[in-house]
Amino acid sequence: MEATSPVVSVGFARFHPNLVVGGTYSGQIVLWDNRSHRRTPVQRTPLSAAAHTHPVYCVNVVGTQNANNLITVSTDGRMCSWSLDMLSQPQETMELVYNKSKPVAVTGMAFPTGDVNNYVVGSEEGTVYTASRHGSKAGICEMFEGHQGPVTGISCHSAVGTVDFSHLFITSSFDWTVKLWSTK
Repeated sequence: MEATSPVVSVGFARFHPNLVVGGTYSGQIVLWDNRSHRRTPVQRTPLSAAAHTHPVYCVNVVGTQNANNLITVSTDGRMCSWSLDMLSQPQETMELVYNKSKPVAVTGMAFPTGDVNNYVVGSEEGTVYTASRHGSKAGICEMFEGHQGPVTGISCHSAVGTVDFSHLFITSSFDWTVKLWSTK
């Protein structure tokens, strides 16, 4: 698979087994279809100020088989929600700002298992935040400080068992550390 801009994030499109989604350095979202004999994307977002204008470091399909969205985040401080059927413009955009004044340059994002509203993001400055897509607390909610460099990876605990670990998430950073966090 190929793109016209360096690809900085990639993922399988959950619920669509033939689709692969990529985020590019230019801010475009690209979509490849494994059923196509083309090596180039079958769909891509336009370069537009209405979507991402900086590298897209995370792409994530959330929801259910019948109702799902592609969620993307970028160092431009914007979260976009897309329909995989139509990448011409985002269905929803949200400026990720802490304390209504500090834009968050997002480098990673993860959703807890089964949650389509609440998520965690890592940032260029090493800070980690919880966020919500909808509701009275839509946007950045809480801040966690601890890394001394950009967050390079973030993942929510997904094990299901007798003990609930859904509040746990882990981050990695250019500061040579991995940290375990709790939203509780």
